[in-house]
Amino acid sequence: MSTQWKQQAERSNKKMLSVLAWLALHIGRRPIRLFLYPVVGYFFLTGGTARTASRQYLKKVLAREPTLVEQFRHFYVFAVVSIDRLFFLSDRYENYQVNFFGQDVIRKHARNDTGCLLLVSHVGSVDVMRVYGANEHKLPIRILMDRAHNPGIVTLLETLNPDLASRVLDSGCSAPALALSMEAALRNGDLIGIMADRPSVGEPVHFCEFLGEKAAFPTSLWSLSLVLKVPVILCFALYKGGNNYDVYFELMEEQPSAPRQQRPQVVAGYIEKYALRMEHHVRLAPYNWFNFYNFWHYESSSDN
Repeated sequence: MSTQWKQQAERSNKKMLSVLAWLALHIGRRPIRLFLYPVVGYFFLTGGTARTASRQYLKKVLAREPTLVEQFRHFYVFAVVSIDRLFFLSDRYENYQVNFFGQDVIRKHARNDTGCLLLVSHVGSVDVMRVYGANEHKLPIRILMDRAHNPGIVTLLETLNPDLASRVLDSGCSAPALALSMEAALRNGDLIGIMADRPSVGEPVHFCEFLGEKAAFPTSLWSLSLVLKVPVILCFALYKGGNNYDVYFELMEEQPSAPRQQRPQVVAGYIEKYALRMEHHVRLAPYNWFNFYNFWHYESSSDN
Protein backbone atom coordinates (compact mmCIF):
# COMPACT_ATOMS: atom_id res chain seq x y z
CA MET A 1 0.00 0.00 0.00
CA SER A 2 1.47 3.32 -1.06
CA THR A 3 1.53 5.98 1.66
CA GLN A 4 3.78 8.58 0.03
CA TRP A 5 1.51 11.53 0.56
CA LYS A 6 0.98 10.68 4.24
CA GLN A 7 4.65 9.94 4.86
CA GLN A 8 5.86 13.26 3.46
CA ALA A 9 7.24 15.30 6.33
CA GLU A 10 5.85 18.78 6.78
CA ARG A 11 8.71 20.98 5.66
CA SER A 12 7.42 24.21 7.19
CA ASN A 13 7.05 24.39 10.96
CA LYS A 14 4.19 25.92 12.91
CA LYS A 15 6.19 29.01 13.83
CA MET A 16 6.90 29.83 10.18
CA LEU A 17 3.27 29.25 9.24
CA SER A 18 2.18 31.51 12.10
CA VAL A 19 4.53 34.26 10.90
CA LEU A 20 3.23 34.01 7.33
CA ALA A 21 -0.37 34.03 8.55
CA TRP A 22 0.25 37.10 10.72
CA LEU A 23 2.00 38.94 7.89
CA ALA A 24 -0.71 38.08 5.37
CA LEU A 25 -3.55 39.28 7.56
CA HIS A 26 -1.75 42.44 8.70
CA ILE A 27 -0.01 43.72 5.57
CA GLY A 28 -2.55 42.50 3.02
CA ARG A 29 -2.63 40.19 0.04
CA ARG A 30 -0.63 42.26 -2.46
CA PRO A 31 2.44 42.82 -0.25
CA ILE A 32 2.47 39.23 1.00
CA ARG A 33 2.48 37.94 -2.59
CA LEU A 34 5.80 39.75 -3.14
CA PHE A 35 7.14 38.26 0.08
CA LEU A 36 6.19 34.81 -1.22
CA TYR A 37 8.83 34.86 -3.96
CA PRO A 38 11.85 34.25 -1.67
CA VAL A 39 9.84 31.80 0.45
CA VAL A 40 8.77 29.81 -2.60
CA GLY A 41 12.30 30.07 -3.97
CA TYR A 42 13.66 28.43 -0.83
CA PHE A 43 11.22 25.52 -0.97
CA PHE A 44 11.71 25.19 -4.72
CA LEU A 45 15.49 24.92 -4.39
CA THR A 46 15.49 22.59 -1.38
CA GLY A 47 12.43 20.46 -2.14
CA GLY A 48 13.85 17.89 -4.52
CA THR A 49 11.02 15.37 -4.12
CA ALA A 50 8.28 17.93 -4.65
CA ARG A 51 10.17 19.49 -7.57
CA THR A 52 10.52 16.09 -9.25
CA ALA A 53 6.81 15.42 -8.75
CA SER A 54 5.94 18.83 -10.18
CA ARG A 55 8.10 18.21 -13.26
CA GLN A 56 6.55 14.76 -13.74
CA TYR A 57 3.02 16.14 -13.55
CA LEU A 58 3.66 19.21 -15.73
CA LYS A 59 5.30 17.04 -18.38
CA LYS A 60 2.09 15.03 -18.60
CA VAL A 61 -0.41 17.88 -18.54
CA LEU A 62 1.59 20.16 -20.87
CA ALA A 63 2.64 17.26 -23.15
CA ARG A 64 6.24 18.52 -23.17
CA GLU A 65 9.16 19.08 -20.86
CA PRO A 66 8.34 21.99 -18.50
CA THR A 67 10.75 24.87 -18.05
CA LEU A 68 12.15 25.83 -14.65
CA VAL A 69 9.99 28.95 -14.78
CA GLU A 70 6.89 26.81 -15.25
CA GLN A 71 7.89 24.56 -12.36
CA PHE A 72 8.46 27.61 -10.15
CA ARG A 73 5.07 28.95 -11.20
CA HIS A 74 3.50 25.66 -10.08
CA PHE A 75 5.01 26.12 -6.59
CA TYR A 76 4.06 29.80 -6.54
CA VAL A 77 0.41 29.19 -7.42
CA PHE A 78 0.23 26.67 -4.58
CA ALA A 79 1.64 29.30 -2.20
CA VAL A 80 -0.81 31.97 -3.41
CA VAL A 81 -3.79 29.66 -2.98
CA SER A 82 -2.51 28.70 0.49
CA ILE A 83 -2.28 32.37 1.50
CA ASP A 84 -5.70 33.11 0.00
CA ARG A 85 -7.07 30.40 2.28
CA LEU A 86 -6.24 32.65 5.25
CA PHE A 87 -8.30 35.51 3.86
CA PHE A 88 -11.27 33.29 3.06
CA LEU A 89 -11.18 31.61 6.46
CA SER A 90 -11.03 35.04 8.10
CA ASP A 91 -14.06 36.19 6.05
CA ARG A 92 -11.92 38.84 4.36
CA TYR A 93 -12.70 38.00 0.76
CA GLU A 94 -14.49 41.15 -0.39
CA ASN A 95 -11.77 41.89 -2.97
CA TYR A 96 -12.01 38.47 -4.60
CA GLN A 97 -14.01 37.60 -7.69
CA VAL A 98 -15.56 34.14 -7.33
CA ASN A 99 -17.58 32.77 -10.25
CA PHE A 100 -19.88 29.80 -9.76
CA PHE A 101 -20.78 27.39 -12.56
CA GLY A 102 -23.42 24.69 -12.19
CA GLN A 103 -25.31 26.57 -9.49
CA ASP A 104 -28.55 24.95 -10.61
CA VAL A 105 -27.06 21.56 -9.66
CA ILE A 106 -26.09 22.63 -6.19
CA ARG A 107 -29.25 24.62 -5.51
CA LYS A 108 -31.40 21.65 -6.44
CA HIS A 109 -29.68 19.37 -3.96
CA ALA A 110 -28.86 21.77 -1.12
CA ARG A 111 -31.18 21.34 1.84
CA ASN A 112 -33.13 18.52 0.24
CA ASP A 113 -34.43 15.54 2.17
CA THR A 114 -31.33 13.40 1.66
CA GLY A 115 -28.31 15.70 1.56
CA CYS A 116 -25.52 14.74 -0.83
CA LEU A 117 -21.85 13.86 -1.15
CA LEU A 118 -19.69 16.66 -2.52
CA LEU A 119 -16.48 15.20 -3.94
CA VAL A 120 -13.49 17.53 -3.91
CA SER A 121 -9.77 17.03 -4.53
CA HIS A 122 -6.30 18.49 -4.09
CA VAL A 123 -6.93 20.62 -7.15
CA GLY A 124 -7.44 24.34 -6.58
CA SER A 125 -8.95 25.62 -3.33
CA VAL A 126 -11.50 23.73 -1.26
CA ASP A 127 -11.70 26.71 1.11
CA VAL A 128 -12.98 29.10 -1.55
CA MET A 129 -15.89 26.77 -2.22
CA ARG A 130 -16.44 25.98 1.44
CA VAL A 131 -16.28 29.50 2.92
CA TYR A 132 -17.66 31.57 0.06
CA GLY A 133 -20.32 28.98 -0.74
CA ALA A 134 -21.44 28.74 2.87
CA ASN A 135 -21.40 32.48 3.58
CA GLU A 136 -22.58 33.98 0.30
CA HIS A 137 -24.71 31.19 -1.11
CA LYS A 138 -25.85 29.68 2.19
CA LEU A 139 -24.70 26.20 1.20
CA PRO A 140 -24.81 23.79 4.17
CA ILE A 141 -21.32 22.39 3.65
CA ARG A 142 -19.46 20.01 5.95
CA ILE A 143 -16.02 18.56 5.27
CA LEU A 144 -14.86 15.06 6.16
CA MET A 145 -11.34 15.28 7.59
CA ASP A 146 -9.04 13.20 9.76
CA ARG A 147 -8.37 15.62 12.61
CA ALA A 148 -5.41 13.65 13.98
CA HIS A 149 -3.64 13.59 10.60
CA ASN A 150 -4.31 17.29 9.88
CA PRO A 151 -3.59 19.07 13.19
CA GLY A 152 -2.21 22.16 11.45
CA ILE A 153 -5.31 22.62 9.33
CA VAL A 154 -7.60 21.95 12.30
CA THR A 155 -5.73 24.55 14.41
CA LEU A 156 -5.96 27.05 11.55
CA LEU A 157 -9.71 26.47 11.24
CA GLU A 158 -10.29 26.76 14.96
CA THR A 159 -8.28 29.97 15.13
CA LEU A 160 -9.63 31.77 12.07
CA ASN A 161 -13.11 30.32 11.71
CA PRO A 162 -14.42 28.38 14.75
CA ASP A 163 -17.87 27.99 13.20
CA LEU A 164 -16.39 26.27 10.16
CA ALA A 165 -14.19 24.12 12.40
CA SER A 166 -17.27 22.94 14.28
CA ARG A 167 -18.72 21.65 11.01
CA VAL A 168 -15.82 19.28 10.30
CA LEU A 169 -16.74 15.59 10.47
CA ASP A 170 -13.81 13.61 11.90
CA SER A 171 -13.01 10.69 9.60
CA GLY A 172 -10.48 9.45 12.16
CA CYS A 173 -13.15 8.44 14.68
CA SER A 174 -14.58 4.92 14.92
CA ALA A 175 -16.54 3.63 11.95
CA PRO A 176 -19.89 3.48 13.86
CA ALA A 177 -19.44 7.04 15.17
CA LEU A 178 -18.55 8.32 11.71
CA ALA A 179 -21.54 6.55 10.15
CA LEU A 180 -23.87 8.12 12.73
CA SER A 181 -22.46 11.64 12.25
CA MET A 182 -22.69 11.36 8.45
CA GLU A 183 -26.23 10.01 8.64
CA ALA A 184 -27.26 12.90 10.88
CA ALA A 185 -25.65 15.46 8.54
CA LEU A 186 -27.36 13.96 5.50
CA ARG A 187 -30.74 13.91 7.27
CA ASN A 188 -30.18 17.61 7.91
CA GLY A 189 -29.73 18.12 4.17
CA ASP A 190 -26.03 18.93 4.41
CA LEU A 191 -23.45 18.63 1.63
CA ILE A 192 -20.60 16.43 2.89
CA GLY A 193 -17.32 17.28 1.21
CA ILE A 194 -14.92 14.36 0.77
CA MET A 195 -11.48 14.31 -0.86
CA ALA A 196 -11.69 11.78 -3.69
CA ASP A 197 -8.23 11.77 -5.27
CA ARG A 198 -5.94 10.18 -2.63
CA PRO A 199 -6.29 6.69 -1.11
CA SER A 200 -5.81 6.34 2.63
CA VAL A 201 -3.51 3.75 4.18
CA GLY A 202 -4.96 0.26 3.71
CA GLU A 203 -7.80 1.48 1.52
CA PRO A 204 -8.73 -0.56 -1.58
CA VAL A 205 -8.06 1.22 -4.87
CA HIS A 206 -8.94 1.06 -8.53
CA PHE A 207 -6.35 1.84 -11.19
CA CYS A 208 -7.45 3.90 -14.16
CA GLU A 209 -5.99 6.18 -16.80
CA PHE A 210 -5.17 9.71 -15.69
CA LEU A 211 -3.11 12.04 -17.90
CA GLY A 212 -1.91 9.10 -19.97
CA GLU A 213 -0.80 6.76 -17.20
CA LYS A 214 -2.49 4.46 -14.69
CA ALA A 215 -3.09 5.98 -11.25
CA ALA A 216 -4.67 4.57 -8.10
CA PHE A 217 -7.91 6.09 -6.84
CA PRO A 218 -9.73 5.18 -3.60
CA THR A 219 -12.85 3.04 -3.89
CA SER A 220 -14.30 3.32 -0.39
CA LEU A 221 -16.19 6.57 -0.85
CA TRP A 222 -17.79 5.26 -4.05
CA SER A 223 -18.85 2.08 -2.27
CA LEU A 224 -20.25 4.32 0.48
CA SER A 225 -22.29 6.26 -2.07
CA LEU A 226 -23.96 3.01 -3.15
CA VAL A 227 -24.96 2.36 0.46
CA LEU A 228 -26.14 5.90 1.20
CA LYS A 229 -27.95 6.32 -2.13
CA VAL A 230 -27.62 10.09 -2.01
CA PRO A 231 -26.67 12.36 -4.93
CA VAL A 232 -22.96 12.64 -5.72
CA ILE A 233 -21.75 16.05 -6.92
CA LEU A 234 -18.23 16.91 -8.09
CA CYS A 235 -16.69 20.27 -7.21
CA PHE A 236 -13.55 21.92 -8.57
CA ALA A 237 -12.58 25.42 -7.35
CA LEU A 238 -9.82 26.71 -9.63
CA TYR A 239 -7.51 29.68 -9.15
CA LYS A 240 -7.49 31.66 -12.40
CA GLY A 241 -4.91 34.30 -11.56
CA GLY A 242 -5.11 37.71 -9.92
CA ASN A 243 -7.97 37.61 -7.43
CA ASN A 244 -10.18 35.32 -9.52
CA TYR A 245 -11.56 31.84 -8.74
CA ASP A 246 -13.95 29.70 -10.76
CA VAL A 247 -16.01 27.11 -8.87
CA TYR A 248 -17.58 24.27 -10.86
CA PHE A 249 -20.33 21.93 -9.63
CA GLU A 250 -21.18 18.85 -11.70
CA LEU A 251 -23.76 16.17 -10.95
CA MET A 252 -22.00 12.81 -11.00
CA GLU A 253 -24.90 10.55 -10.04
CA GLU A 254 -28.45 11.35 -8.92
CA GLN A 255 -28.98 8.17 -6.94
CA PRO A 256 -26.06 5.71 -6.93
CA SER A 257 -27.20 2.09 -6.91
CA ALA A 258 -26.11 -1.34 -8.12
CA PRO A 259 -26.89 -4.99 -7.37
CA ARG A 260 -24.39 -6.34 -4.83
CA GLN A 261 -22.64 -8.61 -7.35
CA GLN A 262 -22.16 -5.70 -9.77
CA ARG A 263 -20.86 -3.16 -7.28
CA PRO A 264 -17.14 -3.54 -8.13
CA GLN A 265 -17.81 -2.84 -11.81
CA VAL A 266 -20.11 0.09 -11.02
CA VAL A 267 -17.56 1.59 -8.60
CA ALA A 268 -14.84 1.22 -11.23
CA GLY A 269 -17.04 3.04 -13.74
CA TYR A 270 -17.65 5.90 -11.32
CA ILE A 271 -13.93 6.28 -10.61
CA GLU A 272 -13.03 6.32 -14.30
CA LYS A 273 -15.63 9.00 -14.94
CA TYR A 274 -14.32 11.00 -11.98
CA ALA A 275 -10.73 10.72 -13.26
CA LEU A 276 -11.82 12.04 -16.65
CA ARG A 277 -13.51 15.06 -15.06
CA MET A 278 -10.49 15.79 -12.87
CA GLU A 279 -8.26 15.56 -15.93
CA HIS A 280 -10.56 17.99 -17.74
CA HIS A 281 -10.25 20.56 -14.97
CA VAL A 282 -6.49 20.30 -14.47
CA ARG A 283 -6.10 20.90 -18.18
CA LEU A 284 -8.19 24.07 -17.75
CA ALA A 285 -5.90 25.26 -14.94
CA PRO A 286 -2.73 23.11 -14.93
CA TYR A 287 -0.96 24.95 -12.11
CA ASN A 288 -3.81 24.13 -9.70
CA TRP A 289 -2.54 20.56 -9.16
CA PHE A 290 -1.44 20.29 -5.52
CA ASN A 291 -0.41 16.64 -5.21
CA PHE A 292 3.34 17.21 -4.81
CA TYR A 293 4.30 13.55 -4.77
CA ASN A 294 4.49 10.81 -7.42
CA PHE A 295 0.76 10.42 -7.98
CA TRP A 296 1.27 7.58 -10.47
CA HIS A 297 3.46 5.40 -8.25
CA TYR A 298 1.69 2.81 -6.15
CA GLU A 299 3.45 0.06 -4.27
CA SER A 300 0.68 -2.51 -4.64
CA SER A 301 0.54 -4.18 -8.06
CA SER A 302 -3.01 -5.48 -7.67
CA ASP A 303 -6.15 -3.59 -8.64
CA ASN A 304 -8.56 -3.98 -5.73
